[in-house]
Amino acid sequence: MYYLSKGEAQYMDANKGRFSRALAEWAISNMEGDGFKARSFEEVEPLLNVDEEDIYSAWYLFNMALADYPKSLPTDKERVSFVEETINDPDCDPRAVLACFRAKMDVMGVPIHWERYL
Repeated sequence: MYYLSKGEAQYMDANKGRFSRALAEWAISNMEGDGFKARSFEEVEPLLNVDEEDIYSAWYLFNMALADYPKSLPTDKERVSFVEETINDPDCDPRAVLACFRAKMDVMGVPIHWERYL
């Protein structure tokens, strides 16, 4: 069982286990990669075909693909396919995107101040 702080539990309830815009902005602002330049929500949102409740998770994933997989996913078309296949994977709940991010932050010892993103 995974322990949730009060702030994290409130965030999860409020956002149904998905990224909010504010949390996605923070996560994206901390991304690094060779030549990585984050893409704004306004640039990425028109490219994506996902449910509204998953749009900020999709934006996060798009930028993660841009930062972490520039050789494997070099074009917007390939990044969009990756995002949509991840979000719409029938074997995995879309909330897993945030769960994976939480696990990465935990492993790296980076605290998430959940109350800031409510």
